[in-house]
Amino acid sequence: MQTNPFQTILDELEVLKDLLYSIQKEPELELQKKFYSFKEASQILKLDYQTVRSHVLKGTIKAEKIGRFYRINHLDLMSALQNVKSLKYRR
Repeated sequence: MQTNPFQTILDELEVLKDLLYSIQKEPELELQKKFYSFKEASQILKLDYQTVRSHVLKGTIKAEKIGRFYRINHLDLMSALQNVKSLKYRR
């Protein structure tokens, strides 16, 4: 009965590959929990504070109202970032 002398190495490489994949996905999961204020979102989108606020109130950018303040989810902000040109010039 012959066994592959490299089988233990291959098994360890598979474990390392799974570990690297989980580390790679971790920041993505962490960003799903991140929220931005109007001021932070306006700096990221390179828009004026009032412009971001008006788009949130219109509903073109999704935001959650937490207490008295609105917070914009990271994923919603990134989808708005893809449409930033249309946000700048939309009336």
